[in-house]
Amino acid sequence: MKKKLMGLAFGGAFLVASLGVFGLVKAETTSEDITPNLNVVRSIEDKDQVNMYKAVIDEKGYQNITLNFDAAKKDEVNNGWTLKVYDENKEELYQVSGIKTQFTSANFAFAKGKTVYISVESGIKSSMFMPKGVEYNLNFHTYADSDYETENNNKYVDANEIPTGGAVKGSILNKDDEDYFVYQIPESGYTKVSFEILDFVPSKILGGWNLEIYDKNKSLVYKEAGITNDVTLPELPLAKGQKIYIRIHPKLAVSTFAPVEVEYKLKVNTVKSGKWEAENNGSFKKANKFSGTKYANIINSSDEDYFTFKAAKTGKYKLSIDTGDNVKHVYKVEVFVNNKSKKAVSKVTMSDKSYTFKAKKGQNVWVRIYGISGNSPIGNKYSLKYKFVKK
Repeated sequence: MKKKLMGLAFGGAFLVASLGVFGLVKAETTSEDITPNLNVVRSIEDKDQVNMYKAVIDEKGYQNITLNFDAAKKDEVNNGWTLKVYDENKEELYQVSGIKTQFTSANFAFAKGKTVYISVESGIKSSMFMPKGVEYNLNFHTYADSDYETENNNKYVDANEIPTGGAVKGSILNKDDEDYFVYQIPESGYTKVSFEILDFVPSKILGGWNLEIYDKNKSLVYKEAGITNDVTLPELPLAKGQKIYIRIHPKLAVSTFAPVEVEYKLKVNTVKSGKWEAENNGSFKKANKFSGTKYANIINSSDEDYFTFKAAKTGKYKLSIDTGDNVKHVYKVEVFVNNKSKKAVSKVTMSDKSYTFKAKKGQNVWVRIYGISGNSPIGNKYSLKYKFVKK
């Protein structure tokens, strides 16, 4: 999570950092060791004073920070405090200025054993407006949660692994944050991916998230854009053993539209089935062999599905496609008999269709199904079957 925050009102404070503001802790800055989940009571006595703390993450899960003070002193807080969080290299990750009310930060997801630095200083470098002498209670909370993401996972090589049938919770902390996860398909069938918004506050969800799935070559497999409600993706018929990468990021990388600090839950599960296509079957060479009924999906605008069988008898065959609830988009269906360059059928369909063609015993038959540019039935499940009808 690259936590470089834009201006965002939060809990009575104002997140004022921008991409050019963050830097490193000054080399001469000393830090006080603190223990997670224990209060530290301190105060700021000088406008240039910086109270720096050092904590080590004691368990896998997530963390947050509370900064509280005696409400009776609210008139002495003036322009409040600025709180900053740094990683183990003392690079600034998170900043909140103008804390003048009881404050709880966003959730962090640092890995167990990592070192975190926290600083508290005057919100404004002015003796007149600083919260001089007002004691604050600082607590760095850690919470055990084996299902929480582990930062930094903002690129492929740092992707968090999701186990079979597992789920992971996470959040986007700022407009530039990205979360990557990796999942290996355990068996033939189809894979279900669901995205649940745990903290459903429309005013914080704003433009929503993009969820993108990539294959091992980092090629886009499927994209769900602008998620603002719970969603389950269409069935993904990916072959056993494949690795997929799931990328989650704001649809709009603009501070006023990014769904920052909203927790989500990502769940991935594979359902075993021998009746589904197995991607990638996008060429004659990779065509899936089939008999009986085969289920499939067009999962992106460039996806093509190829199937093949060998004619058992000489005569006429009937190919049927059931498009289910597809009413707006179109499929193109092509059948090749014993010759990959000569089509026996070339049709466009928006609904259930049947096609007949002739084949001789022993001849190879290929079926090619794909979408029409700009009008592809992305994510719509269809079924395909054939039968011998007469000599």
